[in-house]
Amino acid sequence: MKKDLSKYHKGTDGYLYNDFLPPENTGTFTGLLVSMEWWHQKGKYALICNFKKEDGSRISLFAFQKHTGFYGPKSKNVNFKEVDLGTRWLCEIRKSNTGRLTWYDATQIT
Repeated sequence: MKKDLSKYHKGTDGYLYNDFLPPENTGTFTGLLVSMEWWHQKGKYALICNFKKEDGSRISLFAFQKHTGFYGPKSKNVNFKEVDLGTRWLCEIRKSNTGRLTWYDATQIT
């Protein structure tokens, strides 16, 4: 029987698209970067970064393009376009002025 691949992220190691959810709350988490995928809509570009959190849950964060050409969280110049998969990160989620949850910060943990 042929496997339906329509819900798989491109370039991942078998993680289903529905396995990675957007953040539900503000706060920080530590996670392993397990996959990335390009996204674009109406001239906006982003890199979707998928993390496996320490508690086993999975979260998907958008790294939008900055004026510097970097793709990363709002506060730092971390360029996730050049980050290796399998690295650990401390990520912070904050509420924006418009009330949306946004990826505010990321610090690599060694």
